[in-house]
Amino acid sequence: MNVLVTGATGIVGMPLVARLLDRGHHVRALRRPSSLINRVEKAVRSATPEAMSRLEWVTGDVTDQDSLEQALEGIECVFHCAALVSFHPKDHEAMHRINAGGTANLVNAMLHCGTPRLVHVSSVAALGRLAGQPTDESTLFEEQPGTTAYARSKHRAEMEAWRGAAEGIPDGVVVVNPVIVIGPGDFSKSSGTLFDQVHKGLKWYPTGSNGFVHSGDVAEACVSLGESTIRDERFVLCAEEWTYRDLMMAMAQRLGAPGPRWPVKPWMAGLAWRLSALGETLLGIRAVATRESLANTEAKHAYRGTKIAEWLPGWKYTPIERAIELTASVFVQERSDP
Repeated sequence: MNVLVTGATGIVGMPLVARLLDRGHHVRALRRPSSLINRVEKAVRSATPEAMSRLEWVTGDVTDQDSLEQALEGIECVFHCAALVSFHPKDHEAMHRINAGGTANLVNAMLHCGTPRLVHVSSVAALGRLAGQPTDESTLFEEQPGTTAYARSKHRAEMEAWRGAAEGIPDGVVVVNPVIVIGPGDFSKSSGTLFDQVHKGLKWYPTGSNGFVHSGDVAEACVSLGESTIRDERFVLCAEEWTYRDLMMAMAQRLGAPGPRWPVKPWMAGLAWRLSALGETLLGIRAVATRESLANTEAKHAYRGTKIAEWLPGWKYTPIERAIELTASVFVQERSDP
């Protein structure tokens, strides 16, 4: 099968490209001129060296529909992973343009080119939350106190994917909604920043909890669903729920770093994001801690990720302890490489 992967250099796109090639598919990977492809090619060479001849890089951008239509020539299935993840106020417009607008462009291009199938990597942020109940595939999105701009952008992106199904993508649409993804990649982005901070000796831990899933599991789900006849279904992907304290302690153990010792109190979180915002205003240093990001880590989130096992026989999640071990190993290796 000839497939297109957007977001191929990301935390999900990288293992997805490697697994697709390992399964014998021909992969066309979309990249921007500034994208770094070394990690992806290293992962492919490590897993299936002979598959490099079936990997084709094309330059394009989800915000440019013309480039998408060129990339779609001869493609039978699209795996759409490209997205911007941010909780910074200055990125709100960019997230809407890339996440929602980019998915709209892709759907329009697929409809125009007659591309048969779409596997869309969404997020649990695109779903709703009900007090006292785990979020699953039936939990509909609704505006609530604390709804982030990222959540809005991913919800709108998912609506664009479903529009594609309604308007006639021939072999249908499948959506996956992963929780926080743990895996190797760019350790200056997404969950990778937590490995970097813990490695540097972060002393404070958030008091909340969340769901986590290994990047390899998200990739495996995408490939298996893309190869199947399943259509017009969504799947929450959540292996386990951990407190941030336990997660960071497990990271510290694997990284050989001291674990965090003190909880972040609500008043500390409020002070932290205000000081970060002030520093950005006065010194031009981009705020790391924002009101949205800190509020999210104080909450206790619960999810139900069992539907995937009902639809894919033999499905098993990678334990999060193992996901941390694998990711930490790559982190340490990258830090030791010259």
